[in-house]
Amino acid sequence: MDRYCTFTDIGAGLTGVFYSSVSWGDYDNDGDLDILLSGYSSSGQISKIYRNDNGTFTDIGAGLTGVEYCTFTDIGAGLTGVFYSSVSWGDYDNDGDLDILLSGNSSSGQISKIYRNDNGSFTDIGAGLTGVEYSSVSWGDYDNDGDLDILLSGDSSSGEISKIYRNDNGTFTDIGAGLTGVSYSSVSWGDYDNDGDLDILLSGYSSSAYISKIYRNDGLVFNSIPNSPTNLEANLDGNNSISFSWNKATDN
Repeated sequence: MDRYCTFTDIGAGLTGVFYSSVSWGDYDNDGDLDILLSGYSSSGQISKIYRNDNGTFTDIGAGLTGVEYCTFTDIGAGLTGVFYSSVSWGDYDNDGDLDILLSGNSSSGQISKIYRNDNGSFTDIGAGLTGVEYSSVSWGDYDNDGDLDILLSGDSSSGEISKIYRNDNGTFTDIGAGLTGVSYSSVSWGDYDNDGDLDILLSGYSSSAYISKIYRNDGLVFNSIPNSPTNLEANLDGNNSISFSWNKATDN
């Protein structure tokens, strides 16, 4: 039996934009998805976060008994407004909350910025990324070191680019990966060959041609999980204290 779903505009009151990018993410760790939105509105470039404030349940008269209506509130995050843009959530500093990667055309030209989330306040970390528009950005741990790196493409002041920035404890370095530069682009990480590292899918406009390419990641050996500690012992001394000892873990 076929199943058909009905989708209904909930009237969320979000600012209308074009040349835009949107992404869901629970930035405040309250268990529901919030909205990151950028683009060109009737008043110019904008970048906004809308907080999802506990949905209420209302019968919308569509034959459903419980449909959730959520209220989304612009939190006034102070992000730089962009269009021809790309936005993405990711916890680059591994502190348990979602940070923001944002690129596009601002009132001062092409930008690419990282905003660190500090308990719901967002701060530009001055990462030094190349500014791009007609862009695409994505977080991914290409080198398997436990933190999120950046894949970025778009039109910069010097033409089309595609770059990987390695995350070294919050400092981002262009690794010179030699990817074909593209604008009007889309980029994505994924392990297509199941060898334990992230490969790249990239498409867009390059000089005078439209391209779609896969780049295989050959630069790394998979970082195996360390062996567990061994010979755990517990001893109760005369002061009703317990002391533990063990042989340290090994890692190749």
